[in-house]
Amino acid sequence: MTQFEFYKSFQFVLELLLAESMYVFRFRRRKYFWIGMPFAVGACFLVAWLIPVLSDNPFYISVMFLCIFLVTLVMHKMLFDESLLTVAFCCIAGYTTQHLAYELYNIILVVFEYPASSGFYGTGEFAGIFPDLFVAVMYVASYAPVYFVFYMLFSTKLRSREPVKLRSTFIFVLAVSVLIIDIVLNAVVVKTDIAGAKSLRIVIGVYNILCCFLSVFLQFEVSVRKKLENTLDRVEQMWRQASKQYEMSRENIELINMKCHDLKHQVRALGDGKTVSDKELKEIEKQISIYDSSVKTGNDALDVILTEKSLLCNKNGIIINIMADGKRLGFMTKEDIYTLFGNMLDNAIEAVKSVDEDKRTIMLNIKAVGEMLVIRESNHFAEPIIFEHGLPVTKGDQRFHGYGVKSIKYVCDRYDGDLAVNTDKDLFTMNILFPQIAPPKSADR
Repeated sequence: MTQFEFYKSFQFVLELLLAESMYVFRFRRRKYFWIGMPFAVGACFLVAWLIPVLSDNPFYISVMFLCIFLVTLVMHKMLFDESLLTVAFCCIAGYTTQHLAYELYNIILVVFEYPASSGFYGTGEFAGIFPDLFVAVMYVASYAPVYFVFYMLFSTKLRSREPVKLRSTFIFVLAVSVLIIDIVLNAVVVKTDIAGAKSLRIVIGVYNILCCFLSVFLQFEVSVRKKLENTLDRVEQMWRQASKQYEMSRENIELINMKCHDLKHQVRALGDGKTVSDKELKEIEKQISIYDSSVKTGNDALDVILTEKSLLCNKNGIIINIMADGKRLGFMTKEDIYTLFGNMLDNAIEAVKSVDEDKRTIMLNIKAVGEMLVIRESNHFAEPIIFEHGLPVTKGDQRFHGYGVKSIKYVCDRYDGDLAVNTDKDLFTMNILFPQIAPPKSADR
């Protein structure tokens, strides 16, 4: 085994996996993560070892390293429950980080005029990772600081359970292109006569380092910018919801005032000794029944939102059945309770408005099962439901479509909850499972 074959099969794979891990370790892991990880990592080393070194051609060598990179990308996609675009984004950032550290190490070797055999592309027989202590120290002094700086500058910007937003295809393609060009350029420099020109190798190495840094910087700068835009969209949507909520509250108050006014006159008629027919008595009972909409669950925030939605259901001829142990929601903030159940019931009310009167029913159940809190909401629907990534979306303005469900998902993620949505014929069911011991995550995670 030559020095290069050892580097390709073992050392490069290890460097690449460590660099990629800095960006992906916060992501959602699949259930079999710890069982599958040793096999996946082993498969990466095995594939890298099996890829033959058939030529010293720089382009062949570049393709060989890119193939190894694609294997690690597939590995991370299998281990983490994230989109392929998110995994690719982070793996490209990891490969770029590794390549920058590699370029820095090579520049040090060139500056101190160490022979080519000291580098990783040596063609001699493998006799050890490092020829002497100085080379070993320079290796650590090159890779460790680069990995640490990139971790602090870029990796920390990624948050758990928050997918990377990539709306600029140009930046993504640019990052991939810069990485490929740097890899090919390095292979050309090492494997051609350019390798003998010390000054030129240093210049090209510095150029590659700058390109790698700018590439990762642009990747994460665009991602953060899009995150801010998404936050602004969320604020605008919340403002719209607040305006809508005010209108509904005003309508409910007007409804109560109207009912109270009618009751006042009917009670006055009874006081005057007038005869009241059975029909009129039933009408009075119907009007009084509106006060049954007041809900008491043991949680003030939940009582407010359920009472308000119950009044709205009463107005629209919708029956809402509630079995809720509100005391179990003590681990959630009032704002999150309002957001979660407000969006949940708004969606349900909107759905049952379109069904037959005998199906205008909403079922809401909140109960504790052991150390878990189970929330189940079900209702009938008429309009076809479109699913995207396992969640229903709505038609209309694509900028805000499905925001209600996204808000529910947002709250669920804050408390490490699991959200599942399914349909059975014309019945829609939403199930949420919360570990009650979980504290809320910060809103800016």
